[in-house]
Amino acid sequence: MAAIVRPATRSDLDRLEAMIAHVDLGMLTMPQTREAMATRIEKSLLAFARPSSPPENECYFLVMEEEGQLIGVGSLFTNLGFERPFYSYRISRDSKLSPELNVKVELDLLHLVNDYHGDTELGTLFIERRARGGGRGRLLSFARLLLIATDPLRFGPKAMAEIRGFTEAEGRSPFWDAVGAKFFLMDYRKADARSARDHRFIADLMPRYPIYASLLPDEARACIARPHPDAEPALAMLKSQGFHYNNVVDIFDAGPSVEAFTDHIDIVRSAVRMSAAEFGAGDPGPRGLVSTASVPEFAATQFGDGEPRGAALSRISASDTDEVLVYRTKEKRA
Repeated sequence: MAAIVRPATRSDLDRLEAMIAHVDLGMLTMPQTREAMATRIEKSLLAFARPSSPPENECYFLVMEEEGQLIGVGSLFTNLGFERPFYSYRISRDSKLSPELNVKVELDLLHLVNDYHGDTELGTLFIERRARGGGRGRLLSFARLLLIATDPLRFGPKAMAEIRGFTEAEGRSPFWDAVGAKFFLMDYRKADARSARDHRFIADLMPRYPIYASLLPDEARACIARPHPDAEPALAMLKSQGFHYNNVVDIFDAGPSVEAFTDHIDIVRSAVRMSAAEFGAGDPGPRGLVSTASVPEFAATQFGDGEPRGAALSRISASDTDEVLVYRTKEKRA
């Protein structure tokens, strides 16, 4: 597998525009027009070019390329809450007891919160269906973490990801129909797409008081913290890196949010910095990932399976004197 992950460039715009048509229903953090895609590329170019410093409000936009074809994208959004609120539902448990009736009831409540401040969000993870498998999902997901490991100062103390929640085959969200649709009077996809541009309407229209989950229809309640089947591999990979579910779900489809302190992420803790020459001279050993150790020139690829290490270095354009980050993977391919 000769895929690499690198920053998106202006020359990618035509191919990224063509990719929009292949994006799965529910992948609404993906820019939906050529103009929006061009804007994300420009913002990302500024992010990769800025000197090392604490996060402000950057977007790092990565593409996966193999044999000249763009086959996937991934993003990192820094300093959540800086430009606009980042709303979620936090789940709490309310316990009630009646000694006279010998009845104890435990109920889950959904609280609208704006708890993510200064975190980095991992988002927009997408691979063309024709290219899935062979370790590409792992490479694309973990490349974002290798970028964090390259310069943790840029990404703040904590990272999080909203995992796509369960929707039916035609894109219907039972949770949205039972909750959000009652307040917004619009369908799920329209509301979620609007949230990418404007969060004010959420504060204006969402319920201000906790919602008892037990009052929701069974099919809606079953969606709470349930990932979409297509998102289960991504969730498993993040959990393998130390991310955990902390009773927070998306306000639209109730998909789980996972989070981790940056210095607790396995790649950030375990990736080894060395010269490309040292890496190239090493024993082939087990599979792993290697990236350049420079944010402006970032590129990542997979190595192993008997392939000469020099081939991996060539893919990421690393010369012998360059520094690289090396991470030996532990989990199954995805």
